[in-house]
Amino acid sequence: MRLTNVILGLLLLVFGRKLFWLFIAIAGFLVGMEIAGLFLAGQPQWIWILVALCAGLAGGLLALLLGRVAFALAGFFAGAYLAVIVAHSLGAAVGSTVLFFAGGLIGAVFAVLLTDWAIIILSCLVGAGAIVEALELTRMISAIVCTALVIAGAIVQARLMAGSHKR
Repeated sequence: MRLTNVILGLLLLVFGRKLFWLFIAIAGFLVGMEIAGLFLAGQPQWIWILVALCAGLAGGLLALLLGRVAFALAGFFAGAYLAVIVAHSLGAAVGSTVLFFAGGLIGAVFAVLLTDWAIIILSCLVGAGAIVEALELTRMISAIVCTALVIAGAIVQARLMAGSHKR
């Protein structure tokens, strides 16, 4: 799963806004893996992957069908995933449903209010988070690498956005 997280993270860092439906699908997959870890701990890994794929497919399809409403869904997925990652890094109890939904709600509000820039920032945060989590670095190195990846991803996506608005 480490290589998968790195690849998905890189896709989000570069194409999170441009391929919005892909961002939602990847974020849904990552959230699905976290949910599977919380509720299906004793089950085989293929079940976890199946749950994650279903969450990702549902998110991607909703993004294609619902357009703007999907921004809120993407924000929820990203916020929930980031809340879980932060809880992991701080050593907090992972099973907090309140933390999961609070992060999701904050992410959804953020996405609705700031649309394009919210998607860029959220996709960069989720992409960087997935990569850093897969690399299993120390806290200090993780923070530095994560920050550098978010900045690099935001610059790339901003340039892609500026190029698409000129056409």
